[in-house]
Amino acid sequence: MSPRPSGPDGSVSGAGSRPGSSATNTAKLRRAHRKSRNGCWECKRRHIKCDEARPSCSNCVVSERTCSFPHSASPSASASTPASTYTSTHTSATTPAPTGINSPARSPADSTTSSGAVYPSQYPLPSVYGARGFPIVEDASPPTLPSFNEFFAGSPSSSLPDAPPQPVFTAKHLILFHHVQTGMINSMNFMPACINIAIEWAQEAPYAMDQLLALGADHLAMHSPENSAAHRRDATELQTRALMWFNHDTKETSGLNSDRLTVPRFLFAGLLSINMLYETLTYYRSSYHVFIDRFIESTHMHRGVRTIIGNSYDVILESALHPFIYNVKIASLSDHLGSECAELERLISTSDLAPATVAACKSACQALQWAFNIHASLPDDDNIHAATAFPVVISAEYVDALRKHRPEALLVLAYYGVLLHRFSGKSPCAGPWRCCVSSKGERQETS
Repeated sequence: MSPRPSGPDGSVSGAGSRPGSSATNTAKLRRAHRKSRNGCWECKRRHIKCDEARPSCSNCVVSERTCSFPHSASPSASASTPASTYTSTHTSATTPAPTGINSPARSPADSTTSSGAVYPSQYPLPSVYGARGFPIVEDASPPTLPSFNEFFAGSPSSSLPDAPPQPVFTAKHLILFHHVQTGMINSMNFMPACINIAIEWAQEAPYAMDQLLALGADHLAMHSPENSAAHRRDATELQTRALMWFNHDTKETSGLNSDRLTVPRFLFAGLLSINMLYETLTYYRSSYHVFIDRFIESTHMHRGVRTIIGNSYDVILESALHPFIYNVKIASLSDHLGSECAELERLISTSDLAPATVAACKSACQALQWAFNIHASLPDDDNIHAATAFPVVISAEYVDALRKHRPEALLVLAYYGVLLHRFSGKSPCAGPWRCCVSSKGERQETS
């Protein structure tokens, strides 16, 4: 009797298998990942490989999920190396969509509360717009979203590599850098300052350069569809290395005076938030629920920018990156006061939602009008500031209402789409959003 053929998972299939078993075998062949015996519950649920880093694996850190391990899992087995960390993140780079598209985002209430974040609500300012030019965000309860430092905080030394991979730059990176200099410098007027700072800190804070190149790779993928998959892989690899370097830097400077690193940190945070917004509008627009979940995840990045601004406002104003904040402040103090959100605010005020939810949506509506005013007061090349400013100042309560798909919260997000649709064609977020609006409009017309 001839031996029975064995499947890819080691199982033996009988000669008299039922007809439906071929589909099962095909499904097994498609499972390319290897299970980790001591992986966290979240990675097991999502059917992805866990690097077993403690207390939170890299998959849960990047996708902002609560990481917990089975009691039988041994902490000693969770030590990871740079290669394993790269593998767990790089695997998701083989598809255009970043990690997290197949699973919904957790509630902000599931996140760990940050005790070190400084929010604008701690500054008693007299009006809706504070003295710094940003809307006052008053969270009714302690912030449930983590600060930027906590969101990317490193794990204990026993579960992280001794050092991230060295920042080796190849000819491929030089091509991306050239594209940033020639292809993006006209779309964002602050790009020359970003380039100069990234070069200045390339040795001591290489995460700023890596994130700049990652943004350039994503931008190049949009303009070179024939090589978009390769550019997306480059973007993911660079962003992964940037996050590893930022984790390492956070550990090394913990408890020390890190004001001198404020500038590269802020550059990294700002570019990462722009990149998250771009990826959300580009790769997640095909599914309504996935788009909402991804946008909620991206707000964590933007709120991290607010944390850095709150802690080091004066330091940033004295740096070459002051246009990030100063232009927004000047524009917000302009006499131009629009009325784009007036009807929306009246609608929210008469809503039958809980008072706390109404207040959160109304506050988000006022912040959005503030962003509309900034857009009208800034030149076209500065429009990206208005786009990224709104997610920075929204409250945790509004994010929670959006996560629950409250109609009023969704209307505010729809009005935010109107703001993005007004961008000039040069903006890196203009093209993806216009495609998103067009595709949604076509579906509504045919329904």
